Amino acid sequence: MPGPTTPALGRDLLATYRVTDGRYEDLDVSTGGQAVRGDLVEDLQVVAGVDNAVQAVIHRIKTVQGELAGLGHPDYGSRHHFLVGQPNTVRNRNLVKLFILQALAFEPRIRKVLKADVVPDPQPDRVTIALTLSFVDAPGATDLVVPFNLGGPA
Repeated sequence: MPGPTTPALGRDLLATYRVTDGRYEDLDVSTGGQAVRGDLVEDLQVVAGVDNAVQAVIHRIKTVQGELAGLGHPDYGSRHHFLVGQPNTVRNRNLVKLFILQALAFEPRIRKVLKADVVPDPQPDRVTIALTLSFVDAPGATDLVVPFNLGGPA
């Protein structure tokens, strides 16, 4: 069930991902199955409330910090991407967690990070980032799982 729509949680274009195994790869905007004609897209879909906050968190985690500096957002994103190529050790998993928490501290829709775990995945170079977040103006908690490949793009 979608969460409440509030000004604090915002509204944006709905992102869809062609890779659907939780990696949130190959981003596009959702047209709701409507026709694309030339450069015009009919009926772009929007996301609001908790679903928008979750989408915003995913985008923040998936963006390399500094990547949007040229657009005036030098602190947007996370530094955990700089660990690509490093071994999947306890130390590096702790660094992933630290960098994720630092990135989430900039997200105004998050009231509190209730849980942040980074655990090894069965695939040797991958880790699983498991978050439980409390959003502003939203009841309850929201769980989010984002895999990360220390070996680089899968």
